[in-house]
Amino acid sequence: MSWLVGLVRRLWRELLGFGAVGAVGYLSDTIMLNLLYHHTPSVVASAIAVSLSTLMAYAGNRLWTFRARERRQTRAEFGLFVLVSAGGLLITVSCVSFTVDVLGDDSRLATNVAQLVVGQILGTLFRFWACHTYVFPEAAPTSQDGAAVPTVPGPAKPLDDHQGSDFLV
Repeated sequence: MSWLVGLVRRLWRELLGFGAVGAVGYLSDTIMLNLLYHHTPSVVASAIAVSLSTLMAYAGNRLWTFRARERRQTRAEFGLFVLVSAGGLLITVSCVSFTVDVLGDDSRLATNVAQLVVGQILGTLFRFWACHTYVFPEAAPTSQDGAAVPTVPGPAKPLDDHQGSDFLV
């Protein structure tokens, strides 16, 4: 359990920022899904809603949550973000598809629970892990001559109170 505490201490600022950006995306997703519900099939409405909220999430995560991370060429970074988001989209849309096609419930309540509760939780866990690891990776430590220093896995080093104090700036 101490590994979990160490992980949360190391990542809490990013988790908070990712959560705030996610809350805006969730609101966008909810509104769009329900606006489209009666005009398109549930799975199509789900895909459109998640796609639009994904664009908003990229901007929020690049410009705020992971702003201190090393930057790559924007197209490559955005391409990775889209790929990760597509994985999250598949997770979310699969939850809606399972509810409609397997459980046989195409009601507004069932669609909302499938997408906005189950799909969002599973998709968000996947997206945070993938964004943190692949899209906006931490810079590799370098030696004085600029060569990458190999890292040895071990317990997370706790942050000092003054580190990362510009989180809300």
